[in-house]
Amino acid sequence: MHAGFRASCLMASCMTLLACSGGGTDSTQPSPSATVAGASSAPEASDAFVSDAWGFRIDAPSGWTLRRDFQSSYLANGAWKTFAAPDSHGEPILSLTLPGSNHITDAEIRIGVSRDPTEVQRCTAPPSAVVADSVTTQHINDTSFTTFEAADAAMSHHLTVHAWRAVHGGACYAIDLLVFGVNPQVYDPPATPPFSDAHAFDAMRAVIQTFRFERPANQSAANASTAAR
Repeated sequence: MHAGFRASCLMASCMTLLACSGGGTDSTQPSPSATVAGASSAPEASDAFVSDAWGFRIDAPSGWTLRRDFQSSYLANGAWKTFAAPDSHGEPILSLTLPGSNHITDAEIRIGVSRDPTEVQRCTAPPSAVVADSVTTQHINDTSFTTFEAADAAMSHHLTVHAWRAVHGGACYAIDLLVFGVNPQVYDPPATPPFSDAHAFDAMRAVIQTFRFERPANQSAANASTAAR
């Protein structure tokens, strides 16, 4: 009688330990591919998008939508940079969409890169849609960028771009801050935009200040890839 009672207690203790240990099985999920790093438990903290192929990183704030392509809209097409010529060749790398963006007003950061010799040569040349007297030079983490503003409008749609261009490691890097959408007055009753253009550009400028290259300017992405192998 007592022996049976002791056996029951021993079995119950073993079951309790097994449950606490998760059944002896590692339930940890494998981490995704190395595009996000440095997560923090702070609610306002950002993860970091890291491009090993192109040698840069940028914060991806919590709540922003991250994509690895550019979605096309009425004026903002899916080309690797805004106002790209039809024969332009480049690669969309990253887009970050501001929280609250909708079909009335959308705000996105887009980063595209090209190693095409023609694109590298004309990398910092503004498009025909450039806003007069907006071309200047600014720095992000010691990297000099040619910056300009550009705009387009048609059929009650609008597009405003603050563009940053730099040649680094034999490639042209295009960072574009876009605000685009439709005139809210065309709706009945008029629609309410989710945010002002000024707010959107302020938020996007704060994010791109975290952009930085992680490879020397004299080391191309191709050379770095070969060295890694």
